[in-house]
Amino acid sequence: MKIIKREINNLDIYYLPSKKFKTIDVALVFTNELKIDEINERHFLTEILLETSKKYNSPEKMTLACDNLYGLDKSCNYHVIGNVGITTFMMRNVNDKYLDETGIFEQSLDLLLDIVYNPKLFKGLIPQKSVDEMLEQVDELLLSIKINKNAYVYYQFLDNYLRNNNQNIGVFPEKNYLTKINNQSVTSVYEKMINQDKLQVFIAGDFDHQEMDLLLQRKLSTLKNNPQKQLNFKTIFTSDDQINHVVEKSSNGQTRIFIGYHLDFEHSIHNSLVMSIFDELFGGYEKSILFANIREKLHLSYYVYSRYNEDNHLFFIGLETSKENAKKALEAVHTQLLNCQNGEISDELFEQAKQNLIKRLDVVMDSQIKLLLHNILGTLKHKSAFDLEKKIKAIENIQKHDLIDLIKKINVDTIYIYTNGE
Repeated sequence: MKIIKREINNLDIYYLPSKKFKTIDVALVFTNELKIDEINERHFLTEILLETSKKYNSPEKMTLACDNLYGLDKSCNYHVIGNVGITTFMMRNVNDKYLDETGIFEQSLDLLLDIVYNPKLFKGLIPQKSVDEMLEQVDELLLSIKINKNAYVYYQFLDNYLRNNNQNIGVFPEKNYLTKINNQSVTSVYEKMINQDKLQVFIAGDFDHQEMDLLLQRKLSTLKNNPQKQLNFKTIFTSDDQINHVVEKSSNGQTRIFIGYHLDFEHSIHNSLVMSIFDELFGGYEKSILFANIREKLHLSYYVYSRYNEDNHLFFIGLETSKENAKKALEAVHTQLLNCQNGEISDELFEQAKQNLIKRLDVVMDSQIKLLLHNILGTLKHKSAFDLEKKIKAIENIQKHDLIDLIKKINVDTIYIYTNGE
């Protein structure tokens, strides 16, 4: 899928032409320099704004409006890559070419703009009731995390793993800032988003580009933008000289272990692909090294896996074991990583890991929304379109020695153990 760039009303507009699907997908993408003390409000806005608007001032009216536009699908999310926060408002509707009436796309775009730029307000502020409802949801989330041991241990691990990076890598909810949230703080962050964030518009589907140009000139004429704003999408991870070893004791239950690593190499496109391959063969699927050895051969864990977070350049391993086997399991993980760093990776497993990644990429071509999202991230991070063939070729060209050379720079940063204290 190629990208055609336009500049309309000082806005960067990207067209992604495709005749394969019967829908048109639109995304308004706001990017800002990450501010940890705004993460909660940014997340809140993704739900508050979608629910109502000034024109459609109740969830029922908003739902009816979407239904009347042939089931218009709308969504919004906020996530962080590097030192950048990204808020994406999306809509999908049936292309006018496949409908008996015209103007449905224009009405759908009007609805999306109404959601973003004309929110329901009370005395000029986001209603406190909406903010309170979100705070209740967060309270429920935090309670569920406390009750669910797996979730609790994961979040405790992240707190320790990211101890030196909590201003660079955001995790929702940010508990330290929850007490300051009210309708004024949410409104302030909303106004910052629409007035100070960098805005880019992406549209995918089968449409006449000149007609779309004219429509957008009319519809987007008043929108504000910061086209010169430069943002850094590369994460800088700060690690200590010594391993951060944390043991938390509980009254009962199995032992859960997380190992977080410092990736002491550049967060580049090539290195991310290499790490994705390593993640797959090391602990990403049922024939991976960790699964085959730690669980199946040595019987030292009930489950074990690895995860590479490409957005924030993080790598960690999680496992559950008995208290008696905890030390052995931990040593076994270290041994398997050391073996890989010494080149003990079979050609068969290496090639299978690459094929697994390629198969997942092929699925992207079956969804216009997935293609759109890949192109949004490619444009934001690398200023280039998502090229499936190029990415597959890049994966195929990675050699085993490339991987071995890179993973030698993987070092343990944090070991977090949650175990029975009796």
